[in-house]
Formats: sequence, C-alpha cells, structure tokens
Amino acid sequence: MDLLKALAITGVILIHVSAGGYSHPVGSFDWLSALFWGSVSRASVPIFLMVTGALMLDPRRELTLRQLWLQKIPRLLASLLAWALIYQLWQMGRYDGGITPQELVEAVKQVLAFHHQNHLYYLHMALLVYALLPVTRIITAHADRHTLEYLLILWAVLGILYPTFKGCWPLTLLRGIPTQYGLNLAYTGAGYGLLGWYLRQYAASPRGWALTGAAGFLVIFGGTIVLSLKDGGLNEALLEAASPGTALLAAGICGWAFSASGARRTMPSLRTLSRASFCVYLVHPFFQYLAVPDRFLALPVYWSVPLQAALLLGLSLLTYLGLRRVPVVSRWLI
Repeated sequence: MDLLKALAITGVILIHVSAGGYSHPVGSFDWLSALFWGSVSRASVPIFLMVTGALMLDPRRELTLRQLWLQKIPRLLASLLAWALIYQLWQMGRYDGGITPQELVEAVKQVLAFHHQNHLYYLHMALLVYALLPVTRIITAHADRHTLEYLLILWAVLGILYPTFKGCWPLTLLRGIPTQYGLNLAYTGAGYGLLGWYLRQYAASPRGWALTGAAGFLVIFGGTIVLSLKDGGLNEALLEAASPGTALLAAGICGWAFSASGARRTMPSLRTLSRASFCVYLVHPFFQYLAVPDRFLALPVYWSVPLQAALLLGLSLLTYLGLRRVPVVSRWLI
C-alpha cells in the first residue's frame, strides 16, 4: 500500500508538471517527452482509488455508518472545503492584489457550491466513493470470485469502454435510453475501488500484471500520438482516468504490487511519503505556481519535467512535516 501511494502521488505531480510541455509542436521531441511522462504517470488517481478500495472494502475491517458519516466523511469534507477556500483566497490575493469583504463572501459562496480548484476533483470523487462504501462492502463480503469478475467486466464495459468510444461507430447509432448506459467518471471511481479489492485478493503472476501495465502505457502513449497527429493538436481522449489504457496501466501496477510484494517490510522513507501523500496532493500546486515554471520550460522537457517534479515533491514533503505538528490541521486538513 505504501509503495502504491508513493507511486501515485509522484505520478500526480508528474502529470501536472508535464502539461506545460504540450505547448511544443505536436510530434516534436519535447512534445513526445512531455507525453511520455504524462502517460507513464497517468494511472495515479485510479491507483489512489484502488488503494482505498483495497483497504476500505475489507470485510474484516469494521466500518459502521456512524463511523463513516461522523468521522471519515466529515474529515474529507472539511479538508476539501478548507483547501478550496485557501486556493480561492490565494488566487484572489495573487491576481487581484487584495481581498475585499465582497470578494471574501463570493469566495465562500463558490466553495459551498463546490466550484473548486480543478485538481481537487479527486476529493469530489472520494466523497462519493466513501458514501457508497456500505453498498460496495456488502459485495466484497458476500460475492464469490466469479461474481466479482462479472461485476468488474460490466464496470469495464459501461465505465471504461462505452464512455471512451461512444463517439465512434456503431455506438453513434444509438438513441434514447441506451445512450445513458455509460457510467460517468464519479461512479467509475467506485468501480476502481472494487478492482483494487479484487486485485489484493486474487492477483498472481507479477510478470503478467507487469505486461498488462506495459500494454496500458503503450495504448496511452501510442494512441495519443496517433490521434494528436491526426487532429493537429493534443487529443486527450486516451489520457482520461477512465480510458482503457489508463485502466490497464492502473490494474497492471496494482496487480504487480499485490502479487510481488509478499510480506516485505516498507522502507521508512517510503512510508513517510505514503503518509504524506494526501497533504502533498493538496499543497503541491502552490509550489508549482511559485517555482516559476518558465525557467524549467526553457530546458529540455525530457529531464526538466522530472527535475521540477522532484523539486515540488521535496517542498511539499517539507510542508507536510511542518503541518503535521499542528494538531487541528493534522487531524482535519491533511
């Protein structure tokens, strides 16, 4: 679990940093370098969801409705609203030169209406995944392996394949209710949780899962190149969290980790990064704004992206080490 969370948070930062490289001409070496880093890290959010499922869907783990709605969801919601407001106020102060009482009231309204900074979308998904836990836990407690596999196939068809290819023939011929069969990303997130539990229980053959992950990367990287060259600009269809390549990459990484890890002890540094992952996710955009990305954009993308990602990760970790010493912040916000 620590390894997966460490990989996921590192990948999130790589995704955000590599986005700047897409400003280069499509097909150029710098553009391809940005796409490589953005593709190899594309499974990060699904991995977070799969780790949540692998942990929270364990029937042996007690989770009552009282614990869910009075402890876990309030903490997640408090963190979401607090950081959304912090980002709203920070952007007002940075770009508007100050914050008036009227702007403060408007910022609060925006936060309560869930008009939040884009990268907080994962927390919006997590709230729904948590709310569905009493239902999904019934499935993992009573469904046998074949039933789980049936549900996962149905999820893959409706949550991964259909949304990705609904604009392609012959799906474009559908009308009426069948056009609504597909799951949106928020509900697809619950399926990723179920997939995480399944892989924790049944994943075997590390080599097979490594090949699955490699196939997912090739679908993302190669497919995006082909579609982007055809469109003359970045085509993001295969970069989505619910695209086939991303699902294969996430399943491959998690399947490999669960089947290969055994009872090995986690390195202390890896455990620290795992525990800090939520805080790093929340704070790293601040440092991305402050780290003057233009300086990195002047460097070759193939190494400027990991260099900037390492810088942001280090600064975010230092922030976590400081914030975790503040009792209220440590308990409710990170």
